Amino acid sequence: MAGNTRRRAARAAGLGAATALVFGLTTGTSFAIENPPTVTISVNFGVVATTHPDTVGCNGYKVTGAGTAGGAPVNGAVWAQDETACTATVPGKYDIKGTATLTESDGDKLYISYELSAPLTSDTMVYPSGTFKILKGEGNFEDSTGGGQMSAKVNLLDHDHASATLTGYIRKYWQV
Repeated sequence: MAGNTRRRAARAAGLGAATALVFGLTTGTSFAIENPPTVTISVNFGVVATTHPDTVGCNGYKVTGAGTAGGAPVNGAVWAQDETACTATVPGKYDIKGTATLTESDGDKLYISYELSAPLTSDTMVYPSGTFKILKGEGNFEDSTGGGQMSAKVNLLDHDHASATLTGYIRKYWQV
C-alpha cells in the first residue's frame, strides 16, 4: 500500500513537472513570437543612377547607394544598396526592387531586400514606400529574419541627400 502511494505521488510530481515545462516553454516561445525586438532604422545616403539596359521591360534606372544607418538594432552602420527603379513594369509608378547591406563597425551585417513604389510625377521629390525583408545576417545578426515597412525621400535633382526609414521587427531563430 505504501509503495502504491509513493508511485502515485511520483507520477503526480512528474506530471506536474511536465506540465510546468510544457507551459513554461509555450509561454517563452509565445513571448518571442508576439513581441520580437523592434527595427527603427534611419538611413541617410547618396545614390548614383544609370540608365537601365532594358529600355522596354524596365525603362528605368540601376541605382547604387551608400551612406549611414542608425537606430535599432544597428547603430552607426554603413548602408550599401543596389536597386532597379523601373517605370514600365507598373503603369504610372516607379517600381523599385533592391537589396541593401548594413555593416556595423565590428563587422556584424544585416542583409535586406525591399520592394517600393511611388507615383510617376513631374515633381522633383519622390516618396517611395513599401516593405522590406531581412534575408540573413552575420555576427550578432546571424540567423536573423524579420521585416516591416520602408519609406524613402528622394530629390531627383540632389542625388547626394536621399533618406529612408525602416520600421518593423527582427527575430533570431534562437528566439523562436
